[in-house]
Amino acid sequence: MKKFLFSLFVLEFFVLGGAYASIAVGSYTELGAAVQIQTYNVTKGCYERELPGVAWKDSDEYLYQSESRYEGKFAFECGNGHCDADQVIFMPNSHYFDGKKVDEQKLYYCAPKSDQMWIEWRISDIADCDIEKCRLTDVASAINGYYIMDTDGGNVGLSTGSGAQLLAANRTKICKCKTIGEAKTACENSGGVWVNGKCSCDAAKNIKVSASGEVCVCISSDYESKGRNGCQKKQSVIDAEKQQQQQAITQQRKKACESSGGKWVNGKCSCDSSLNLKTQNNVCVCTDSNYYRDTNNNCVLTDEAARKQQCETDTSKNSGAYWDSVAKMCLCADTSLVWINGQCITDPQVTACLNIDGAEWNAILNECRCKDSSNMEINSTRTACVLTADAQLSANQGTSRTNILNAISKLDKLSSRFKTSVWKDEEGKFNTSRLISDSVAGVVLGTAGGLITSSVVKKHQVENGFEDIQCTVGGQVVAGWGDQFQVGIQ
Repeated sequence: MKKFLFSLFVLEFFVLGGAYASIAVGSYTELGAAVQIQTYNVTKGCYERELPGVAWKDSDEYLYQSESRYEGKFAFECGNGHCDADQVIFMPNSHYFDGKKVDEQKLYYCAPKSDQMWIEWRISDIADCDIEKCRLTDVASAINGYYIMDTDGGNVGLSTGSGAQLLAANRTKICKCKTIGEAKTACENSGGVWVNGKCSCDAAKNIKVSASGEVCVCISSDYESKGRNGCQKKQSVIDAEKQQQQQAITQQRKKACESSGGKWVNGKCSCDSSLNLKTQNNVCVCTDSNYYRDTNNNCVLTDEAARKQQCETDTSKNSGAYWDSVAKMCLCADTSLVWINGQCITDPQVTACLNIDGAEWNAILNECRCKDSSNMEINSTRTACVLTADAQLSANQGTSRTNILNAISKLDKLSSRFKTSVWKDEEGKFNTSRLISDSVAGVVLGTAGGLITSSVVKKHQVENGFEDIQCTVGGQVVAGWGDQFQVGIQ
């Protein structure tokens, strides 16, 4: 029976994108004879492999992550399908390169295929990351005092152990930061609030989120940062705004002054008293309530003030005129005179008015009117005041109503006599034997608003026949028994 001695170890390391690749290397011994078996199961990237015995392990084409790997000839090879050009690898302390032990962490990148050699990538040769990208990371590993990031602002997560690590597929995707993890602090220091990995900025503080989205900046160049208090408007901007506002106010006041008839002089409104103007609140107004603005924007006397002023002139007073403050009109001491054109005179027109029965002269309206102007008017011959058409109509209606009521009263009395006529017998019953004939009189009573028609049955019989029923006008009979007649009232 054959005996086998079998050993197996698994090598694990990071490859591109954080995925793992493993290399299973096995060996066994058959009765002292050694046979080597190699099995690779890797993801495309940069990985470690065992070198053949003829390889030059001290060449710059190979990197060894530890002394044991160096002695065992397990290396990261640049080229030959193992590590591609521009791939970057992190090597821990005590790694081997170019046949020498290196007691510090270093970065190397694989040169182009034509060279197939590892080149040390010094920190000074690595480009600086954008400051905003550095602030996006809260935790990261450092090398030589710098944090190695990818250009998208992510931490490449350098190993702090003894294993080698592939950083990125291309060194152009790597940059370095002197400090990291400042996003939250930077947000808060700029006046914002850090919530769920983002910076929130309150517009009430005059701030907004920056283009990066990680800090707060002033809403415009007119503001300056006050740290955690946000931003406030610059004093120079405030002063300029105040000056503009004052200039605008001054222009408005100047325009209002000039529009009211004044002149703007030395920042004030000047008003001409000769034009009946005075200054009030930097505009010109009329001197007092006796004046008003006419269509040309001039201050002129009101009608009442003008009459009062004219009434109180020497000429007017000498003629016997005086101003009645109650009636607010100019009157004459001699009531036979009237105040016309600034003095008390005898006016033919007024005299003619006073000769009209019931008329009087209205000094305010300067016209002749009936004393009872609501019901009366001057007739066409201008000799007397007579009822207006409406008043006359109303009077006629009153007369018509009176006549109608009188006629109804008379008919009612006549009707009451019918109740006790000879048409009834001694027992009070209707006496049909006495019925000889009947007749109907139609009485038509006219009114101003229309006609009211009434019929009266005239069957009042007396011993010698029917009692005469007749209609007279002025004592003259105009209609007798059996006649139909109409009475019209006009």
